[in-house]
Amino acid sequence: MQINAFWKAGLVSLALLGLAACSTTSSKRTSSAASKVKPVRINPAMQADGGRELIMQSMDLVGTPYRWGGTTDAGFDCSGMIQYLYKNALGVNLPRTSRDMAAASKRISKGSLKAGDLVFFNTSGRGISHVGLYIGNDQFIHAPSSGKTIQTETLSKPYYASRLVKAGTYFY
Repeated sequence: MQINAFWKAGLVSLALLGLAACSTTSSKRTSSAASKVKPVRINPAMQADGGRELIMQSMDLVGTPYRWGGTTDAGFDCSGMIQYLYKNALGVNLPRTSRDMAAASKRISKGSLKAGDLVFFNTSGRGISHVGLYIGNDQFIHAPSSGKTIQTETLSKPYYASRLVKAGTYFY
């Protein structure tokens, strides 16, 4: 019986780690936590150079494997990749989850997206669960899912267009 309790505790821990990656839950605790996320603000004058640096560094990650909960160049999940890019390219610390990243960003229109902005998606049916880095020309880069690698994608592709929840920026 003690072994069963050990395995149950391990499974609960893994489930919680999963929630810390790209997916989110709809619990009140998560919602209230997201509302306490402090906005991230970067001087808008830095967007052109910062956006270029983010794109250059993100292109170096194309082909890197998706790794659930991953935050290093050995493998990333979607929010781990974004967090890594902003830290390495701009020296900016971002929240860990896609939901908290969205909460820390300023909503902008899809037509106002510039290189370095973020696009947030509901791929789970439970709110924001995925994030990508906008790189211009209707393209974004992301760590899609298990078994895949970091890649570019078209924002107007029906799968992503129908799941886009928010376009956000930290440059304001």
